[in-house]
Amino acid sequence: MYPISESIAKLAYFLFMGILLLNIAQKRSGNKGVQKRTATLYLGIGTLILYLGAGAIKYSPRLFRITLPDLFILPFLGVILGVLYLYREKTFPFHRRCRKCGSPLSLNQIVMLDSNLCSRCEEESLS
Repeated sequence: MYPISESIAKLAYFLFMGILLLNIAQKRSGNKGVQKRTATLYLGIGTLILYLGAGAIKYSPRLFRITLPDLFILPFLGVILGVLYLYREKTFPFHRRCRKCGSPLSLNQIVMLDSNLCSRCEEESLS
């Protein structure tokens, strides 16, 4: 009866759990990854809101005594993605290439460290 919102709710649930596990793993980077840890927290909040919205649509006859249309999840998703995009400096600080030399970064540097610098440029900036 609700194929779109139900599948989005399932996807959002597992995405939320993955983001929380990533946030816990980012804790080990200490003060070098505060900005990216905060970004994953914001992404987790957005995913949780999406999950709750999809659940509210799915269970709308019990919650609101009216049946909300299944396609109502699409504008809801658009609003969440729009807010995350509007604050993209805070929510998406993950870069795939070094800010100085442009060389590819490792997954650890992409996800954990705020500097967005490769190992060589990181050592040069500390010297």
